[in-house]
Amino acid sequence: MPGKRHDIRLTNLAVGYGGTPVVSDVNVTLPGGKITVILGGSGCGKSTLIKHILRLHDPLSGAIHIGPHNIMELTRRQWACLKLRLGLLFQDGALLGSLTLGDNVALPLREHTRLKPREAYELAVSKLALVGLEKFAHLYPNQLSGGMRKRAGLARAMVMDPAVLFCDEPTSGLDPINSAELDQLLLELKERFDITVVVVSHDLASMRTIADHVVVLGEGRVLFDGSRDELEATRDDYLRRFLDRLAQERTAPRLSTSRLDPSLLKMDCSELWEQVQE
Repeated sequence: MPGKRHDIRLTNLAVGYGGTPVVSDVNVTLPGGKITVILGGSGCGKSTLIKHILRLHDPLSGAIHIGPHNIMELTRRQWACLKLRLGLLFQDGALLGSLTLGDNVALPLREHTRLKPREAYELAVSKLALVGLEKFAHLYPNQLSGGMRKRAGLARAMVMDPAVLFCDEPTSGLDPINSAELDQLLLELKERFDITVVVVSHDLASMRTIADHVVVLGEGRVLFDGSRDELEATRDDYLRRFLDRLAQERTAPRLSTSRLDPSLLKMDCSELWEQVQE
């Protein structure tokens, strides 16, 4: 995979758990050298799809190709080799609390290369420099802000020089400024290292900043597969409501007017409660 920008092709794919499909009839190509954003509401199957592409679970049916490789036909050793070329930024960074930032980023190098410990650490610090954290290599994750932990997780995902980078909700939990900075980092990394990036998100502002290609999931299937501009121009009712953040009309539920009887409390709070209500 070095030096090549490989597509990820999903053909007649159905993914789910315990024989029950979450997303079916997936026929999409995530283009090499581009940023694809997999978009959709909560629970639509975005993370489930990524887990199957990474072979954490076997698909119910269909095929997954990364470049020329049908990953389900690879031997254990072949898949282990291919995985070394895949980077993953977890939603919460997934840093080990007992290790410093530098040691967290160096961990894949120490596990999978013949580099000496000092060499691995120096390379890890150089990757931290990519995300502006080289001065914090000696700190532990609990000493960092949420945005810094996300960037450190991105440095670790990049430390093995992956050909494909997967990001699970990279801007989740971040303020607008940190979200924008992380988006810019992803754009810079794509251009600098000429890699394929796949981002799972429901962040519309992020999608509009970074996406070359968009796949929208919903109702257990692919609702859209195309460029960002094509998505923005859609007249599909569901997609327009999603893009314009419009709530779905629904019948208001009947609200209960029952109240807790203070006499049911183990403590006698009746006097205090009466004073508060006055």
